[in-house]
Amino acid sequence: MVSSVFVLVTSGFLALAAAIGTLGWSGVKAARRGQVERRRQLVLDAYAEREIAREQIRKAARTTRDASPHGTILQLP
Repeated sequence: MVSSVFVLVTSGFLALAAAIGTLGWSGVKAARRGQVERRRQLVLDAYAEREIAREQIRKAARTTRDASPHGTILQLP
């Protein structure tokens, strides 16, 4: 009973070490090819584009609200 638990625990640790090693090695290879930096740049560009679009929507809403000095303009269909 004790030996089977030892074998299972040892096998689990070895499998975990192999998985972490594989992920680490693939990260090193990706860094060598420049994919990490490219991916990071794509993520930052997408974030910047979303923020610019949000700001344009906010500005458009502000100009519509500020169009009338006497309050909200009622838009009839």
